[in-house]
Amino acid sequence: MTIAQHPVMHPPTPPAARLPALAGLMLTLSLMTACGGGGSSDKPTEPPTATDQLVSTTVAGYPHAVNVYRTAGATRAIVLLHGGGGDLNAVAYQVGLNSSATDTTTATIHWAWLDANKVTLVIPQGQHLASNPGATTWSNYAMTSGQDDKAFLQALAAKIRSEYGLADITLMGHSMGGAMTNRMWCESPATFNRHVSLAGPASSTFNQAATPCAPGSAATPYLGLIGDSDSIMQTAGAWEAATWSVNPVVVASSVEAWVNRIVIGEFHQQQARTAMVCGGTLDSNGFTTAGNVDTWTTCSGKLVLKRVRGADHGVASLDAQMGAASALDVMDAVMAFAAAH
Repeated sequence: MTIAQHPVMHPPTPPAARLPALAGLMLTLSLMTACGGGGSSDKPTEPPTATDQLVSTTVAGYPHAVNVYRTAGATRAIVLLHGGGGDLNAVAYQVGLNSSATDTTTATIHWAWLDANKVTLVIPQGQHLASNPGATTWSNYAMTSGQDDKAFLQALAAKIRSEYGLADITLMGHSMGGAMTNRMWCESPATFNRHVSLAGPASSTFNQAATPCAPGSAATPYLGLIGDSDSIMQTAGAWEAATWSVNPVVVASSVEAWVNRIVIGEFHQQQARTAMVCGGTLDSNGFTTAGNVDTWTTCSGKLVLKRVRGADHGVASLDAQMGAASALDVMDAVMAFAAAH
């Protein structure tokens, strides 16, 4: 394990860096970057002895590298899962918490948001089949990484609680990372305090009798956020469809890693979640609207689904269509949900 430290410094504004479209599943595309980056203040707002740390670590028994943005004074953690073909550096860049898409140092991390929200960010590296090295992913019934990622995430959560003293942990994933987040919500809900999926619906494997989504009484709060023009999940014109098919162009380049390219429509699954969690119903017209975002809220706020009108698959598109001035629209929405539940 390696640790790098620096005095807590606060940029005057949130970062504008954004990775427009590492569409978490788009294994055929090259990484694209946008301009931007945040500055840093010469006047730390924390005591000089307080430090933030970048920790590079692993979990015993598993090959996944893990970056921990260990924030001084953190009271909660977010575990962030990248999409198919992604990596732990790029996904942090996508959500606006790293100024580099290819590297992570204490100087590239945007500590201001983490410090202000008292969040430690934990980013593991997905694995790949030996025969498909470009398909870094998670074993989520849509794709396979060749690893027992459910057991890995259970062990990672235990490590965060024991070594960093953080009992409150959110599991958050984009695309195939979101599909893995859905698997954990269905099969091991108590491992994390809440679950957030960005453009990452559950695999339709959970429609099969042998593998039902059955969190039972341990079901935790769930936030789903997805665009209605997602060209990877092919959501356009199919919002209420029972299933969506992952774009076959994406599947072709990594066919060995795919086990099932049919996913459950996020709205359809939210209806099922609502019935499971509180015996309620979810009406297609029962949403509130703010800007380009339609929000369905059920089970006393425990379940929230946000449809971002006009948004494609990438985090940058979701942020842009959410329309707020902040460069951290998605992360702010996640933080608001975590604080409420």
